[in-house]
Amino acid sequence: MIRSISVLIFVASLTTATAWSLPHLSEEPALETQIGWNILPSGMLVVAYDLNHNGKPDFFALRVVVKNFFSNETIHQARENFPASLVFYVDYEKDNYFYVTTKQPLFYAIDLNEDGIWDLLYKDVMEDGVNGNERFYDSPSGMFSESMVSAK
Repeated sequence: MIRSISVLIFVASLTTATAWSLPHLSEEPALETQIGWNILPSGMLVVAYDLNHNGKPDFFALRVVVKNFFSNETIHQARENFPASLVFYVDYEKDNYFYVTTKQPLFYAIDLNEDGIWDLLYKDVMEDGVNGNERFYDSPSGMFSESMVSAK
């Protein structure tokens, strides 16, 4: 009997240790601290951040692009036209290409080992910022499984 209880406690401690070792989803840093952004083939705009300040991105926020267009207006004018959204742009010689996105991200991604392959992808269906209602969506690297994350 004591042996059975000891085995159960040991197995439970291994499972709990795995869940406790999962990375904490932090709030998106200030946009001014981003180290770059890009458009994904899915049409979403991904903003990269370097949380540990080693020059490699490790946190990503993915937003839905609601509008994109060429224009000769300035970035300030474009932002005035879309006050409830974020505006990103590429500066070409004669025109700018603007990407207007949702204010809050739909997905958050974490690249723990900074190898360029996301390890955790969380979805925020409410698009209301990191507040606890985000759910595990995928582990593109295969580092985590849904059962590991839901045990958290």
